Amino acid sequence: MEEDIADLAAESVADTPGEAFHDRADFLRRLAVSARRPGFALLVAETTVLVGCVFGFPVGPDGSGRQGIAGTLQETVQRLTSRARFVVLTQVVAHPHPQHRDIARRLQQHLLTDRHSSLGVTLLHPADRAGQAAFSCWGWENMGEVIGLPGRVAPVCSS
Repeated sequence: MEEDIADLAAESVADTPGEAFHDRADFLRRLAVSARRPGFALLVAETTVLVGCVFGFPVGPDGSGRQGIAGTLQETVQRLTSRARFVVLTQVVAHPHPQHRDIARRLQQHLLTDRHSSLGVTLLHPADRAGQAAFSCWGWENMGEVIGLPGRVAPVCSS
């Protein structure tokens, strides 16, 4: 199924400028790295074909996810929100057809509910205007650029 998910991810950014959004190998690497995290979850939406997916993992004060990037992210999010437990949404993908517009929102809400988390965090590249707009429309708040994480990323949080 990972190839189908990678195809969907490529389709979902087909009209987005910038090479960073079109790197299939990078997408598959993020999926593989996330899948090794404790508590990893992947939700998909299908009709006759795959139309959306979301995946991520919980980070909490019990030590889960505290190494590397997740540890730096946990410290930053805790400082900004006063919460040490949250779910990192590694990727939210939906088919770009207008009929499927609400699928990504429903999938991310479902993942947070399944993980019993009232706070979700995702990292978006500042140039990802479509992603920023989508999360903003869903009520998520941009927390600004974070120093100490690889590349230029801005955490976006929901509560």
